[in-house]
Amino acid sequence: GGTHLACDAAREEVVSELRRRLGRPGQPFAHMAQLPLVREFAEVPPEAERLLGSPRRPIVVLPKKGEGLAPSVAPGLHTVGTMLPYSGLHHLLFKRIDFPLVMTSANLPGRPMLIENERILSELAGVADGFLLHDRRIVARCDDSVVRLAAGAPVFLRRSRGWVPEPIPVDLGEEPVLALGAELNVTFALYHRGKAFLSQHIGNVEHLATQEFLREAMEHLLRITGVPMPEVLVCDLHPTFPTARLAEELGKRVVRVQHHVAHVAGLAGEHGLAKLVGIAVDGYGYGADGGAWGGEVIAWREGEWRRAGSLLPVPMPGGDVATLRPGRMAAAYLLAAGLDPKESSLDERELRIVVHQMERKLNCPETTSAGRFLDAVSAWLGLSRQRTYEGEPAMRLEAAAAAGEPVPVEPEVVELEGRLVLDTVALFRQLHRLRGEGLSVPDLAATAQEALARGLARMATRIARTDGIGVIGLTGGAAVNDAIASAVREEVGKAGLRYVQHEKVPPGDGGLSFGQLVQAGMGS
Repeated sequence: GGTHLACDAAREEVVSELRRRLGRPGQPFAHMAQLPLVREFAEVPPEAERLLGSPRRPIVVLPKKGEGLAPSVAPGLHTVGTMLPYSGLHHLLFKRIDFPLVMTSANLPGRPMLIENERILSELAGVADGFLLHDRRIVARCDDSVVRLAAGAPVFLRRSRGWVPEPIPVDLGEEPVLALGAELNVTFALYHRGKAFLSQHIGNVEHLATQEFLREAMEHLLRITGVPMPEVLVCDLHPTFPTARLAEELGKRVVRVQHHVAHVAGLAGEHGLAKLVGIAVDGYGYGADGGAWGGEVIAWREGEWRRAGSLLPVPMPGGDVATLRPGRMAAAYLLAAGLDPKESSLDERELRIVVHQMERKLNCPETTSAGRFLDAVSAWLGLSRQRTYEGEPAMRLEAAAAAGEPVPVEPEVVELEGRLVLDTVALFRQLHRLRGEGLSVPDLAATAQEALARGLARMATRIARTDGIGVIGLTGGAAVNDAIASAVREEVGKAGLRYVQHEKVPPGDGGLSFGQLVQAGMGS
């Protein structure tokens, strides 16, 4: 169980005040309402209605409609996370009120949700005006699950309350294995006798409190399943992640799995596939060569894998700083394309620093990240100057694209170092030309997403034919983007191949631990 912070979701001054008190300027809030009221401010297709009303009661991400919600509930986005009442207390509340409530996890940003009454009262004293608590102790912290529709099918953004600890069937042999995920949106996964138990959402383990929660949740799951601590632990390839250190501490044998290979292996494991060409559209993963990967096409066969394609490597000025300041990626793409970096949205001082870094190759690691390409386009179009939560620039780009129509652009694919490469610099140059011809920001946003998706899908179909693989799948954090997923599905279908996407675990890092289990079980 857990605890929510609640307020009137229809009153802008109230929602803005909650943001101020939490120090959470932009990340969207979930909210709760009865179904007739939900229909007033969101589109509710039949599949979404089924999910909303199911006994599992997830948050469902819906397209916005009308003006019934305060703008600050989901600022700059075209969607809103909605759930129906699911506890007795919720039903009692909504018998007395006729307006929607923000229902967001009761925690400070980046920390686990608070579940002990004493800590709730002390740590949220400056946030909440009143408290409605229970005298029953919450034994297992469990955040709300979050689902949306992508390419016409439900996909998890977070698999937690309502699904955990329901096991996922998968045959990985006799030996128990524990996988610990990466660093952000962490879950862990326990394999035992043909079943994978994926944990509830743990969160960002950069924070000590979240690391403690991870240990507590591991102990709880091992206790209720009756499984001793496995000898084999699996973690990400990144050498400094806290989960990697924990694996070294607890495991007699540690298996390290490359980030995007784990994403692809998880997708194969969900669908019971022995071979798959996986497209990973992601933000960042530590590459097998030590590089910053994130837009990859992986040919996978029963644990054996090959990096068969990727996006073109582009400098990331300032390293991790470029993930917080997307204008840096815009400047990098503009410079790489031979265009004026002043269009990047950076101020004059920061732009000078970025140009200096790139000219002298100072702290400019190259990246093939799809997320960084989407960030660059978002900043260049003036949609996002500063990332205040994970995925914000790409989500704002997706919101703008929802109001636009893509125009045909032919993505260029070249060969580099033995793999196929989608030339995203050439694509950026084409987008720049279209903007000069007067194409609108929404249409440019839609064109960027679609061209990226179709370019990756066409690379994947070429690789699938070469390798004799009949199935192509989509994974990674950006696989929840409906436009990207739909374009990839269409291209794969036109090629006469089978398309798959995640159904049982999130495509982002919340499902990574399951993929780590699968890859380790295949002998990685």
